[in-house]
Amino acid sequence: MCANRSIRGLARMRKNRSGFSLVELLAVMAIVAMLSTLAVTSYFSAIRGMASRSASDNFYNALMMARQRACIDGCRVSLMIFNEAANFDPASGKVSDLAASFVVCRELGRISYVSGSYLFDEFSDLGAMFQEGSAGASSKFAGTIKLYNLTEGAWSLVSPFVKRQKVGGANTVLPYSGTEVPIEAFALEKVDSGGVAWDTGDSYGIEVAPVKALPKGFEFVELNNTLTSDQALKDVKSITFEADGTAVKNATFTIKSRDTNAKGTSFSVGKSGDIKVSKN
Repeated sequence: MCANRSIRGLARMRKNRSGFSLVELLAVMAIVAMLSTLAVTSYFSAIRGMASRSASDNFYNALMMARQRACIDGCRVSLMIFNEAANFDPASGKVSDLAASFVVCRELGRISYVSGSYLFDEFSDLGAMFQEGSAGASSKFAGTIKLYNLTEGAWSLVSPFVKRQKVGGANTVLPYSGTEVPIEAFALEKVDSGGVAWDTGDSYGIEVAPVKALPKGFEFVELNNTLTSDQALKDVKSITFEADGTAVKNATFTIKSRDTNAKGTSFSVGKSGDIKVSKN
């Protein structure tokens, strides 16, 4: 008798015990999936937003630094934008990705004479700014440096030292005595012109801060960003500030994500030197 009661009790407990049906489980799983999707979407949206703000803030700070350095140092200071190779495919021998970059450059002087691969500045002490080298100095100095042409908005690679060279390439005859003497001055030697034609009077300088790049996936609209074009790595745009803070000319730079749905940020620089930021 007692055994039968126990069996009936267990049966009632099993019958009354509640649980989740398959439909309820599927509904819960669907809700969790939707919440996960929303969380992931919001996360990546936040990441893109932070990258966009970082790109805009860094470029704006660079523009402001260029203008401030021009006023403080009392010389021309330029900001240049260009593309660098971010990835290179050895198999095809082609660049597979671009890094939108920018740099701030300070004027050192002006070119007074150009002779072949040599750039002279007879009115600045190049010997104090660069170490003196000789024809066999390649074993002592390594690498090259970028010499920025602030007039053209471009650069050439030059040796990291200066050489004493004849100005004009020939000796000068002194009046009355007829004695020939060489007129020498320090000159920078171009290693790679980069397609830049240097002329007398061109303003030149070096970078005052390391080259910076926009976050991956961002580009300057004003540049040629076509990977299949050789111009993608040669295109350069610039803005130059005078010592009084004014700009040589008007310029606009637009930073945009490669995501077609994303908005871009434009930086307009007027001749007065004012910098305006707008979303588009």
